Amino acid sequence: MTVTESFEQISPLFDVRQTTWGGRACFSKQSLKKGSVILEADDNTGTSISYEFRKEVCHFCYSYHNGVTLKHKITYALLKQLIKNNDNKLINWKKFQGAGLWFCSEICRDEFLSQPHIIELIECYELLLNHFHSMQKRVNPDDSREDELNHVKISKDLIQEKWDQIINDWIPSIDKLKLTKRSNRLPVISEDEYCCARFVCETLFRLKYMDQNSINFKSFYSLQSNEVSKMERFPILLHFQILVFKTLYILLPSFLRDRFSVTSFRHILGSEYGNAFGIWEVGESSDSREYFGYWIFPRASYFNHSCDPNLTKTRKGRTMFFTLNRDIDVGSELDIDYSGVLSLPVKERRKFLHDSWFFDCQCDRCKLEMQLIH
Repeated sequence: MTVTESFEQISPLFDVRQTTWGGRACFSKQSLKKGSVILEADDNTGTSISYEFRKEVCHFCYSYHNGVTLKHKITYALLKQLIKNNDNKLINWKKFQGAGLWFCSEICRDEFLSQPHIIELIECYELLLNHFHSMQKRVNPDDSREDELNHVKISKDLIQEKWDQIINDWIPSIDKLKLTKRSNRLPVISEDEYCCARFVCETLFRLKYMDQNSINFKSFYSLQSNEVSKMERFPILLHFQILVFKTLYILLPSFLRDRFSVTSFRHILGSEYGNAFGIWEVGESSDSREYFGYWIFPRASYFNHSCDPNLTKTRKGRTMFFTLNRDIDVGSELDIDYSGVLSLPVKERRKFLHDSWFFDCQCDRCKLEMQLIH
């Protein structure tokens, strides 16, 4: 099956093809007018709201009200029926803390709760929250090692060696322990690891109940991993990932643990590096809006970057829209702006793209501007 055949269902308006210059790319099947919505995506596979905004951004519609703490949370009373239909006993639900979820309205809260099987995700979030709170009073041994961890010489072989140690040594040692003893082996985690663990939990949950023949499922597993490039840039991420993995391996309930492995974990995070879309404040200019976190839309991840993009990204609630900002001819490549730095001079812009997205931009605008300064 060719790339085009594999992804022909993404949209009737464009094909996904292999290129000689930028991996896979999207090309229009017909001439299209400015204002045409090329793709509408509301099927993200995972989200992460930054810890500092966790109480201020709605966990369903992602609205923001100028830093005001949201009032609507999930309570034990609201969960009684869902708990009744759930056989897992890992949590004392009567001491439920809200699973780290805040909502802008009862409508959003109830919409969140109406999602099929959502009690499983809530349980995972609550387990992580309980662990995170229990660790906050402990000294994090990594606080004094940040410089050391950021100077590790990263290579593909070193990454594999560290994960082989987890598979061959650490996992067997944990599996031998009784469930009650495993919690003693939980690492201390920071806010960043806590948020990352939540992201992995949601991704596992979404994939569990996704049609494996769907284009979204196939697109997710076709996403390119940027694990090595990202770790070369930020070596501490290898240690960071291992902490998150150990936390989830010990804490995850069986209904998600069965789908959790080193391979699945590495793909979830490796594909996030370079494929995530930012969750940004709506209605503000690009230089003054707040960044709330990120999410993954596999079907939208095949658009390449251009510093003169013909697609404009916008968000309305839980949905991303990709809209043409000019007329295009049949066969035109469809491009988006990855970084929000289009106003920078060409050298600064290309350096940012290289450091953050691991490619040297060769778009027409960059070629022209590079010629003008040489």
